[in-house]
Amino acid sequence: MAEKGSLTEKTGVVVFARIVNTVIQIAIVIAAIRILNKTDFAIIGYLLMVHEIVRNLATLGFPDSIFYYFERITKSAQKAFVMQTSAILLVMAVLAGGVILGIRAMAPYLLTNWHGPDINSLQYLLLFMGLVTVLEIPVWPTTNILLATNCQKQAAWYEMLTTSLHFIFLIIPLWLGYSLTIGIYGLAIYAIIRFIGSIIWMMIVLHGSLSSDSEITVKNQFRFSLPLGASSMMNKVNFFVDKFVVSILLSTVAYANYTIGAQEVPIIRVIPFAVGSVLISRYVGLELESKKDKLLNLWHKGIEKVSLMVLPLTILTICIAPDLITLIASSKNTSYAAAIVPFQIYNLIVLLRVTNYGSILQAFGDTKGVFYLSVNLVVANIILSIPLTIWFGIVGTAISTLLANVYNWCVTLRRIARHMEISVFKVLPFKFYGKVLAISLAVGIPVSIGRYYLLNQAAVWGRLGFSISLFLLLFGAVGTAAGIIKPKDWRDLKNWLSLKFFWQ
Repeated sequence: MAEKGSLTEKTGVVVFARIVNTVIQIAIVIAAIRILNKTDFAIIGYLLMVHEIVRNLATLGFPDSIFYYFERITKSAQKAFVMQTSAILLVMAVLAGGVILGIRAMAPYLLTNWHGPDINSLQYLLLFMGLVTVLEIPVWPTTNILLATNCQKQAAWYEMLTTSLHFIFLIIPLWLGYSLTIGIYGLAIYAIIRFIGSIIWMMIVLHGSLSSDSEITVKNQFRFSLPLGASSMMNKVNFFVDKFVVSILLSTVAYANYTIGAQEVPIIRVIPFAVGSVLISRYVGLELESKKDKLLNLWHKGIEKVSLMVLPLTILTICIAPDLITLIASSKNTSYAAAIVPFQIYNLIVLLRVTNYGSILQAFGDTKGVFYLSVNLVVANIILSIPLTIWFGIVGTAISTLLANVYNWCVTLRRIARHMEISVFKVLPFKFYGKVLAISLAVGIPVSIGRYYLLNQAAVWGRLGFSISLFLLLFGAVGTAAGIIKPKDWRDLKNWLSLKFFWQ
């Protein structure tokens, strides 16, 4: 069932699918904001928050263990191993359902400022959201299974189909004027379809039989997966820790401004993680064969490709930040101008995200290292955030978050260097990275000046159109002239934009 095609094409498929999914997820949030009244939006927000937190707790690192172990088992053991993983997750799903029932029972005591009818509605809908959670958890590894079996196109289609179904069954009923209750009923139907469809899909793709030996003990799988799960939860904590500091030390207005400003552009951020999810199985295979030179070469090639996308798009985002904030958050009665500088500082973090560093550590089986780095980041963020927030307000909070990420990035590179047995300065292709960043900055400066002096009075859409078009045109021209963008890169971009990889 493995699919034909170059590694570039396979990576392009997954990147495109992740971008589409991100756009759909953003559309779900925007649609919910515009369709629902504040009470219903608060209810669905609470439901989705509970769902996401409980699901993350229950899945732990078991979906990621697929990549590591599929390279270590025979094809005849695939179905048995997936069945073992799904059985573990089914038990976790039942426990997750129990947690949601507990939250349902505690809702009147947790939400003391909510009105009685709203709490009753929330408690009723939590039953169905619990069903959604229980059905999603056992089949959550499906995408990773498809990627691990070299079925990248199927993984892309699976992700886009499930996200689209999520949108259709939740948002379309609301858009047609039905109540929030009907929308949650639709979400439950979506979960049932996803559960059944995922099982059928996995049974078709996987080799072996359910009665075969899984070849990996449950104990070993737990030992590998638990640190990854703990790391994932620490990353969630890190996402909120700076905002929590602002909420304690500063005013409500400052917190609102920082909430808007402390956001990485999600469409850019998904690129390195999508590429990492495609390459991790190859990393594991090369590590098993002790081919560290080839592993390093593949690692560098992936980073170079991602750098060509992430670095210029991040600098462009920083250049157009005033217009983005105006378009997304500001209105005639509300200004979030104070969020612009924190947003620009916060997105400098994205310049470090040219790869999924955790994927290379997982390839070496270093899940404890992944957990350690996530804890290290949280601690550094807390230590730096408190004084800098007191001294410089939300700008200081953004700076502290950036500094914590740079420090943790250095620690991460040193740990990867030890595994690869190379100098820390060879972990990344710094020369190529520096060229791309320098050209991005050189292009961004005239774009920012032109936007400010020539179009300062123009409509926000006009400024955005000018800035984006000029930046991409200049970067393409200068990058090609400097040799960092090669003819093959342009051909790959053309094929990617034509979406040929989905149909060939």
